[in-house]
Amino acid sequence: MTPKRADEPEEETKSIAREIADTLAALATPLPGSGAATARRNAGGPEEFVLEGPRAMLENGARFLAPVLPADARARKAKALVLRALRIVTRDQTVFNSALLEALRIAFREIEQGVEETRRRATESVVAVDGRVEEGLRKVSDDVLAEADRRLSMLGTSLGRRLAEEAAAREALGRESSASTKRLDRLEREADRRGAEIDGLLGTATRLSAEKAEADRRLGDLEREIRALRLEWTTVRAGAAPVSRGAEESGSATGRRAGVDPGDPLRAGHYMSFEETFRGSEEEIRRRQSRDVERFRSVAGPVADLGCGRGEFLTVLASAGIPGLGCDANPLMAEHARARGLDVERADLFSWLAARPDGSLGGITAFQVVEHLPTESLFRLVDLAVAKLSPGGVLLLETVNPESVYAMKWFWMDLSHVRPVPGPSLAHLLGAAGFRDVVIDYRSPVPESDRIPDPAAGSADLAPVSRLLFAPQDIAVIGTK
Repeated sequence: MTPKRADEPEEETKSIAREIADTLAALATPLPGSGAATARRNAGGPEEFVLEGPRAMLENGARFLAPVLPADARARKAKALVLRALRIVTRDQTVFNSALLEALRIAFREIEQGVEETRRRATESVVAVDGRVEEGLRKVSDDVLAEADRRLSMLGTSLGRRLAEEAAAREALGRESSASTKRLDRLEREADRRGAEIDGLLGTATRLSAEKAEADRRLGDLEREIRALRLEWTTVRAGAAPVSRGAEESGSATGRRAGVDPGDPLRAGHYMSFEETFRGSEEEIRRRQSRDVERFRSVAGPVADLGCGRGEFLTVLASAGIPGLGCDANPLMAEHARARGLDVERADLFSWLAARPDGSLGGITAFQVVEHLPTESLFRLVDLAVAKLSPGGVLLLETVNPESVYAMKWFWMDLSHVRPVPGPSLAHLLGAAGFRDVVIDYRSPVPESDRIPDPAAGSADLAPVSRLLFAPQDIAVIGTK
């Protein structure tokens, strides 16, 4: 027997270690042609689960159920003797290993079957899902196509109807346009035919317009000639009347303007007190008459106030810088006015006015005078005014308004009044004498305290009665020479 070297046990240990490492490596090495991975990737597809690696490990492990020595193992005989001696010990381990291997094989087969069943069911599910999806997509596609066809059909029908309507409208429009064109042509021909007639009518209208303008001009000239003739005739008539007759008229008809007669109950002092009581104070009269000053602002010549009384209007004229003079038959009133520095004479208005040079007065006024005169004297007064006024001179005659029942109550308070003189009659008299721009100015409204209360005045039934009862108390008739 060959003796062992000292390093032989160490080498044997290393050899056993290498064998164990090789064995472990062999367990992880798949069988030839069996594949080396538990999962692989299909070309262009997802990873596919495989069990080739675990299967190879089980097959390799079956070789080591019982210890086996390779034919070329070193110290094979010694190792064989050791294995034989250890079989009693490793027998149970071998049986366990065999049972474990078999159990693993059975479990592996069941896993493979489960995997295959799962794969089959998955495939069937995918196929079923794909079928349902395809069926659903086909159904949806059919529904969409059917709805599209329906809408296209409706759109086509609507479009066709609209096209037909549009065509009918175009046809109707064409007919109407044709008819309008024909009517226009007919009207143009008619206009051409009547052009000469229209031109003739226009010429006639122009000629008539010119003739009317000429007639209006001639009518204006005639009116001015008639007014001039009236003024001339009035002037001649005023100059032809005897002065003695005017004095006689004034003495018998003017009442308060006549000289003081001891047998007359309306003697001078009594009448002055009467006016203070029934007509108003001097301040009130001046306030009323101040509104008339502007009418005489630009006249040529002084203003004569006939029957000037206490001189209220002459005072207002003087305050405005307008020259004035007057007369009154009442000696006390005339003296009262002169005491105030006014140019006033005690005289009968007819003789005093007749003595004025013709055309020398810019204005003539007579406040509350004409109601004291008979008709002939009133005509005489207007004739004299025409003669004595300068061109553009103004005549103002103020009197009580006969259209006011309220005013007529006061009218008869003055016993020297002869008769009321209506405004329209007086205005007509001035127009007939040749005055122009004759107007009637209603003045002196009835005090509020004497009128009908407002509710009654607002009644439609009582309005005419209210106008009759409470019309303005005075009127002034104004004309320009």
